Amino acid sequence: MKRRYLSLIPFEDALEKMRKTAPSPRKVETVLLDSAVGRVLSEAVYAKFSVPGINVASMDGLAVHSSDTRNAADRSPVVLSDAVRINTGQPLPPSYDAVIMIEDVWEEDGKWLIRKSAAPWQFVRPAGEDIRKGDLILPRRHLIRAIDIGGLASYGIAFVNVLSVKVGIISTGGELVPLGMTPSPEQGVESNNFFAEAYLSRMGATCKRYPLVPDDREKIAAQLLLAVRENDLVLLSAGSSAGSTDYSAEILKDSGKLIFHGVGIKPGKPVMMGIVEKTPVLGMPGYPVAAHTVVREFAARLLEYWGMAPHPTYTVKARLGQNLSSDLGYDEFVPVSTGKVDGRYVVIPLSRGFGVQSALLKSNGYIHIPSSAEGLEAKQEIDVTLYENPSFMERSLLMVGSSDTPLQILADCMVDKNITLRCCPTSNLGGILALRAGICHAAPVHIPILKDHTIPDQLKAQKGLSIRRLVIAEQPFGLATRNAVRLEDLKNLQIMNSQRGTANRLLLDAVLARDGIPVSALKGYENELKNPDMIASNISSMIADAGICTQRSAANAGLRFLPLGIDAYELVMRADTLEDPRVKEMIEMIQSDEFKERLVQNGGFDTGSTGKFRI
Repeated sequence: MKRRYLSLIPFEDALEKMRKTAPSPRKVETVLLDSAVGRVLSEAVYAKFSVPGINVASMDGLAVHSSDTRNAADRSPVVLSDAVRINTGQPLPPSYDAVIMIEDVWEEDGKWLIRKSAAPWQFVRPAGEDIRKGDLILPRRHLIRAIDIGGLASYGIAFVNVLSVKVGIISTGGELVPLGMTPSPEQGVESNNFFAEAYLSRMGATCKRYPLVPDDREKIAAQLLLAVRENDLVLLSAGSSAGSTDYSAEILKDSGKLIFHGVGIKPGKPVMMGIVEKTPVLGMPGYPVAAHTVVREFAARLLEYWGMAPHPTYTVKARLGQNLSSDLGYDEFVPVSTGKVDGRYVVIPLSRGFGVQSALLKSNGYIHIPSSAEGLEAKQEIDVTLYENPSFMERSLLMVGSSDTPLQILADCMVDKNITLRCCPTSNLGGILALRAGICHAAPVHIPILKDHTIPDQLKAQKGLSIRRLVIAEQPFGLATRNAVRLEDLKNLQIMNSQRGTANRLLLDAVLARDGIPVSALKGYENELKNPDMIASNISSMIADAGICTQRSAANAGLRFLPLGIDAYELVMRADTLEDPRVKEMIEMIQSDEFKERLVQNGGFDTGSTGKFRI
C-alpha cells in the first residue's frame, strides 16, 4: 500500500528548509549584449569611457567666446569677429565656451550679428555630461531590459556577465498528451511545463522542457537523473500526490534525499522537495492551479533567493466582495479579479478548483489567506497582490454574473475601445447581490421568457435598487433530447435539471406549472448541473434522457430540440452607472451594427432586441 503524505509542515517552515538545503549555485555566464535582455547581472557594470568624450555642441549655430557677446542687445547688435560655424554633436573648438543657435544669428555683408549675449557654456554638452569613465551604469542583480541595451552599447559594453541558473522541467503522466495533439475525452494537454518555463525565464533563468514521460517509475527516474546533471533546479510535474502511479516521492528517496513532502498550503498541498546529486528537485501536483501556486511560491522564491529578478507585482487595499472561508493551518492563495468601482478597489474571488485553469486566465491577481485565519469577511479591506499596474483598472469594467458567449464577443469588441471587461462567473442572484453591494459595474443575467405565462422575476425583488436592463442577445430555450418527444412524455424520461435560480430551472418550473405536471412525477428533477452545456453533454452521454437548455447547446451536442421559450441574456446596471464614460462606450458598442453582426456570425443569436432597455 502506498503511503500518504508525510505529516504536513507549515508553509514558512517549508520555505526555510528549501533555502537552507538549496544554496545558490553561484554560476556566472558571459553573454553578448544582443542576447542579454531578460538576464540578471552578476556584477555591476561601469562605463569604459566618458560620454561625450569632449565638449560638444548641443545645437546648430556658432561657437563663440561668451565674453565677446557681453554687450549684445536688440538696439546694439554685436558683430562677431571670432566665431566658428558648428553643428549639433560636433566638438567645440579649443578656447570657445558657448554656442549661439543659428536662429539667433543675422548675416549682413558677410558678417555675423547677434542681438543677445551668450552665457558661458550655453548649448554646450560638457565632457562626461551623460556619464564619466568609471561611473556605475547598472548595479549587480539588475534585470536587463530592452531600454538598457542602447545605453550599454553607447558606453562601450559589448558583453556582460550574468547569473546563470538552469532549470529543467519534467512532466509525467499517462493521461497527458503533448501540445499539438488533440486529447481524447479522458486525456489532457500538458501545460504546466510551458507555464513554468515562461514564468521562470522572465526571472532570468534558462529553462529546458524535457519530453513527456509516462507513468513508469524507471523511465521517470532515468529522466530525473539526466535533468539533475544538466541543471541547477529541476521541477517534476505530477506524481506528487498519493495515487497508485505517483512515484515522485519514492524516486527522490531512492535517488537522493527527500526534504519534505506535504505542506500546509492550498492549492499545492502535495508539494515536495528533495536533493539528488546536490541538485534541488521540486515535485508539484499536476493540477494547473496547484502547479501555478507551487511555481510562484516555491520555485520563484528559490530563484529570488539565488539573486534572480522577481516578477513585478503591485499591492492594493481592496474591499472583498464575498465571505471567503479557509481551513486553519493552511496558507491559501486564491485567484481574484480586481476592479475599481465608484472610485475604490473591489476584489472578487474566482473558482478555487485545483483544475480550473480558466480562473487563472480571468484573474489579475491573488489574495493570501494566512494559516492563522479561518477566512475573510465580505466588505473587509484586504491586501491584494496584482500582476498588472493598478492604473489599468481605470479602463476596465468589472462584471459579476453569467459569463456567456455574447459577453465574450462584447469583451473582444471593447478591446478596440481600450476597455477591458472582466467577468466573475456566478448565478443570476449572485450577480444582482454584487450589484446591490456596489462591487461591480454590471451583472450579466439570463432571464427566461415564456409566452402566455408569467415567470417570477428575480430582479423585481431588489427593492431600493434603481436598475436598468439592457438586452445583449436572445436565443430559444427548450427541451433537449436524443429522440423526438412531446412535452407530456417528460413523466417517462430521466431528466437532468439545473441549479435553483437559473433561467433553465425557472423555465422548467414554469412549464410544469402551466401544464399541470407535478414535480414529483419527474424522475431526476433533483439532479442539478451548473449550465446548459453540461446538461446537453449528460443527455448526449446517455446519463439522462432530457433537460432544459438553449438551442445552441443542444445543437452542439447533436441533440433534438423542442422550443419552449426564450433565453434573454441581459446586462443589469445601476441607473447611476450609466454616466460612467466606460459604461457609455460599452452601451454604444452593444447597440452597434458591428456587435450585432458578430453575434449572428459567431452564435446565431437573435439580435432583434439587442441594445434595447427593458426598463
